[in-house]
Formats: sequence, C-alpha cells, structure tokens
Amino acid sequence: MKAIAPKPLASAFLLGLPLLAGCGSTRSVDPAQYASMNCAELNVALGELATGVTSTALSRANISNTRIPFWLPGGQKAVSVLKDRRTSDIERLQAQEAAIEASRRQRCPREL
Repeated sequence: MKAIAPKPLASAFLLGLPLLAGCGSTRSVDPAQYASMNCAELNVALGELATGVTSTALSRANISNTRIPFWLPGGQKAVSVLKDRRTSDIERLQAQEAAIEASRRQRCPREL
C-alpha cells in the first residue's frame, strides 16, 4: 500500500503554528492618538486600516480553507484558535476605523 504524503500547504501551515501562537493582540483603541492628525493623515490612516482588515480577512479565509489531516492531533483546534485570533484582529481594526471616522466627522466636516 502506498503512503499518502501530506500536502505542502498543510505542512507549512502546521510548521508555522508555533510562530503564530503568540501573535494575538489585546490592545485597546485610544481615540486621543488621532487628535493630532490632520484630515489628510486621517484619510491615509483609514485607508491603511481598511487594507489591514481586508488582508486579515483573507488570511482568516485561507486558514478556514486549509485541509488538516484527520489523523493530526489538535489540528482542528489549532485552526479554530487561529480563526478566532484573526477575528479578534479584524474587530480591533474595525474599532480603530470607527475611532478615525468619528474624528474625521468632528474635524473634517467639509471633506466628507
């Protein structure tokens, strides 16, 4: 009987799990950090955050679509943990976007 070799993507994913394990972020959003920015800087920051949300969502989708062998102990749990971390990253980025949008509404009413 021929042995089935693991797929390269699954192997790379599993080898990278220990590196990703400590990447969760628990920082809160401080709206005061946007008080010193002008309207153009707020627009740039908002665009960068939108890009970050998109890339994090794509990363979460790639994690969701990764096929983990059923015989790998803890594989599904690792996928679940990584998806949860990406979801919390997205929520944090969206909170930052909301703080920037509130600052823009207050300081740049003519540009909206």
